[in-house]
Amino acid sequence: MNRARAGLLIAVLILAACRFPTDPDQTAQSVEGGTLKVGALTPLEKTDRTAVEHIADAFDADLRIIENDPHRLFAMLEEGTVQIVAGNIPDDTPFKYSVALTDPIGELRLSGDTKQRVLAVKQGENAFLIRVNRALARFAP
Repeated sequence: MNRARAGLLIAVLILAACRFPTDPDQTAQSVEGGTLKVGALTPLEKTDRTAVEHIADAFDADLRIIENDPHRLFAMLEEGTVQIVAGNIPDDTPFKYSVALTDPIGELRLSGDTKQRVLAVKQGENAFLIRVNRALARFAP
């Protein structure tokens, strides 16, 4: 095999090995131009409310808030019934091992400690998470 063919083969193999961020459940596609369903752990305070409004705007989506208890909302997130869970979520939430967390959207005081406030999205929906974080980058708490 000559060098040109070997180089081409290597380039093709490298490109085939690259994986762009994907959404196995196509969350970003289903929200785009549709409805962003947000599970609210508590009635949303201004910071969380404004953040999810920015995200809905970025997806040109209607915003639907669904209130429920934490365990049910995180189960709904895993099932894909809601795309985001919001409401005073600290970055050290016990759910952090089963969900993906956004970039911080502000600070939160819990039991005298200051924590970073985040939102939760379904684990593995990486393209959706990237778009959410881009929307949040334009958000100033």
